[in-house]
Parts: sequence; C-alpha cells; structure tokens
Amino acid sequence: MNVAYLDLENINGLHKDKLRDAVCDVIASGQYLNSDTVCDFEKRWASYCGCKYCVSTANGLDALTAILVAMKHIYNWANDSEVIVSSHTFIASFQAISRAGLKPVACEVCATTYQMDLEYAQKLINKSTVAFMPVYIYGMVDDFQKISDFSKSYGLKIVTDACQAHGSCRFKTIGHAAAFSFYPGKNLGALGDGGCLVTNDIKIATIARTFCNYGAEIKYRHTLKGINSRLDSIQAAILKVKLQYLDKENFIRNNFATYLNNRISNKIIKLPYNGKNNILTNRHIYPVFCEKRDLLKEYLAENYIETIIHYPIPPHKQKAYKELNSINLPVCEKICNQELSIPLNSNISLAQLDYIIDTINNFRP
Repeated sequence: MNVAYLDLENINGLHKDKLRDAVCDVIASGQYLNSDTVCDFEKRWASYCGCKYCVSTANGLDALTAILVAMKHIYNWANDSEVIVSSHTFIASFQAISRAGLKPVACEVCATTYQMDLEYAQKLINKSTVAFMPVYIYGMVDDFQKISDFSKSYGLKIVTDACQAHGSCRFKTIGHAAAFSFYPGKNLGALGDGGCLVTNDIKIATIARTFCNYGAEIKYRHTLKGINSRLDSIQAAILKVKLQYLDKENFIRNNFATYLNNRISNKIIKLPYNGKNNILTNRHIYPVFCEKRDLLKEYLAENYIETIIHYPIPPHKQKAYKELNSINLPVCEKICNQELSIPLNSNISLAQLDYIIDTINNFRP
C-alpha cells in the first residue's frame, strides 16, 4: 500500500466542481486583484476568527512581517528591539522579525506542548524587549491566558504565529494580531500561496494594509517603505469555497489523530502530547518522536509510507542566523532530532491509517 504524506490532488478533488466554478467566476469578472472577492473573503475570515479586521497578503511570512512593521510604527519601537520567539518553528517566524528591523530572541519550548516555555522566557526579558511571538505549532493553542497575563505583567505585546492553527486560533487566542498562511498543505490551503493577518486593532490593520500596498494608503502617495503583497482574486475565491468545509475537515482530522493515539503501541515511539486526545483544538500535523528517527523514516519509506520532518534544524542553528548558533536549547533541539510527521489529513482512509499503525508497531531498529 502506498500512503502519500499529503495527496493534495485527492483532497482538493472533493471540491473540484465548486472550485472550478469559483475560478471561472473570477475569470469572467475581470477583477483579478483588490477585488470584491478578496474583500469578501477577508470579511468571512475575520468573522470566523472572531476579529474585526483581516488583511490578506501573498503569504504567511508577509503577514507576520506586516504586523511587526505596523506595531513598530505605532509604538515607536527602535531598530533592533527584541521579540522573544518560540524556537521550535519554521524559520519564517524569525525572518519576519528580522525583516521588520527587529531582533529575534530564541526561547526554549516545553517538552510536553512544544510551545514557548514562559519560565525560560522570563530570563530573556530586558529593557529592549517589546513583544512575544508564540507559535501554535502543529495546530495546538496552549494556555493563552498564561501568555496574556505574563505579557501584561511586563508591558509587552503579543504577535501570534498561527500559520498552522486554522480553526484553532480564535478571538481569545489572537493576541494583538495573528498571522495565518494559506500554503496548499495547511488545513485551509489555497491552490498556490497566500496568507493574512487578523486583529481587532484598526491601527494595526490600516498600517499593515498600507505597508503591503507599496507603503501607500492612497495610490501614488507612499508614506511607508512598503512591499507588494496581495492575495489574488482566484486564491480568495478558492479559500471561500474551502472555508465552508474547514470545521468538518478539522473534526475528521481530530478523530483520526485520536484513532492513531489509541492504536500506536510501539514502546520506542513517543506519541504527541503523550497520547492525550483532548489537548489540541485542531490537528495540523501528527508528529511522533523516536530516538532512531532517521531509521524509522527510512523503514516507513521502504514500506511506501511518506513522512516529513518538522523541522530538522531549528532557526537558531541555521547559517542564516549564525549570530545565534552558540545558543543551546536542549528541549527544542531534542524535538528536532526526534520528530517525524506521519500522514494525517481529512481524506486519508481507515485502511491507510491501519497500515501506518501496523507498520509503526512492527518497527524494530
């Protein structure tokens, strides 16, 4: 049996007629950028997240960058002001901070939630610290109230990387603003790239939109050194269709994750969140952890099960951030050395899941 990590053709094929109609409607409209379709999607996604404002962008990195640029402008943050960021994340979290002219400060993560360790974060705070960036890795939203109370006690802002948390990150877990990616593999994925930010702060929304429009709120009147970052009308139309099914598909993903938790029994395989079924709002990735991760990946490949590592090298150990390479974050680095993402999506079959389970349970390095 062949099990792809993510069969996007099969997943999107479930909605192909509606997707085709939506694309054809955009083509017929002649409005391919800055259209009513984009505006309508922004309103729908803002409402879904329980927020007042949504600003769509070309990708999740631009959305995170736009939030930080806006907040830097509003609060007069100096260049190289520090943003404490979860170390277990895709490098875009760090790059957004750098692109905004700020300094990323890598924070250790918790061994059980894989999210920011607030006790460790407390040691990193100094007079240059302006914000926290929690990352809702794998789709999990941790105890946001703790983060909120913690940040308020130090007078710091919260910029949330929710790029894996579609359907998990809602009003009470947004912070000052949150960024999403609509990369095709996300729970709400476009048929290309895309992203957005959501916020309840009109100043953040307005400046972020201006920044993403070449720094111009009015055409040819540029008040910021901006970028060109837009969600096109075709992708907005596709996302409008797929948004109708997001809750249903998240529900299926969660049930499949529970199914895996209850049946993977190999003692050398550590289950996500110690096998707890109710800790995630919505599952994006199903990670397992193994000291013999590379052998496990090879073994699964030999049995035609495709897997991915999220992520083999943390940002603070990347050459792009050589100034951070001397930092040691043992929990994060252990996760990166042991993590293996196995197939999980709303359209995988029970037969495929049983095959994955049996194969993993038979793994003997």
